[in-house]
Amino acid sequence: MNILQKIIENKKEELENNKSNWKNFKKIFAKKDANIIWEIKIASPKFDYSNEINLEEVFKFYWENKDMKAISNLIDEKYFSWDILRWKNIKQKYNKPIFFKEFIISKTQIDWANYFWYDAILLLERVLSEKEIIDFSDYAIQKNIFPIIEIDTEKWLEKVLNLPLLTKDGLGEGFWIAINCRNLWTMELDRKKHFSIIKNYEKFLENKLVFAFSWIDNLEQIKEYKNKFNGVLVGSYFMNKLKNK
Repeated sequence: MNILQKIIENKKEELENNKSNWKNFKKIFAKKDANIIWEIKIASPKFDYSNEINLEEVFKFYWENKDMKAISNLIDEKYFSWDILRWKNIKQKYNKPIFFKEFIISKTQIDWANYFWYDAILLLERVLSEKEIIDFSDYAIQKNIFPIIEIDTEKWLEKVLNLPLLTKDGLGEGFWIAINCRNLWTMELDRKKHFSIIKNYEKFLENKLVFAFSWIDNLEQIKEYKNKFNGVLVGSYFMNKLKNK
């Protein structure tokens, strides 16, 4: 083979090895077992650990922990000290599902997630219209990316359940829901919201993947989420553990 042929063959292998794996993702979160999704958040508007955490230790900790089924990157360089490029080589190395937790306001950002082989995106109901949620969700599915719609009120859960969202073979209803117990306007936390929001909708959520975001102080709390949530996002607990090593 000449050099161009070698480049093309390598490109084919690269694309095959790093593409989103729908069946694997679905299998990992198939049951409401409150599987751990670890959020890497080294900074926020309230804190900055970027000079206190060794990222190699972070990645090693993630890879060696069998209980961590997926990872979430909160992508925002200015406020959260994490740019989209940083995870590229880690995805290739570890090949576990990765959530693209970006403040999405444009389809261009979904293209970024697709280009860097992220498996799922977050769509925030607090910043998007119903039409945008429908359009972005459909666009993500066409790009082979899981749309997860993040809500923080019972009212919006009901709205989302009634939106005419695109479906895809093997994806159940074609989209999933993340319930944040943080009020996304005031940033106040109320862990009871996870359970109060789904209370009247459990039968409608049986065949959907449902995730609980925010407020896990210790891993014992995860037991409360079994049989109700497919995954639980754990961020600060692990980050503090690594920061204080």
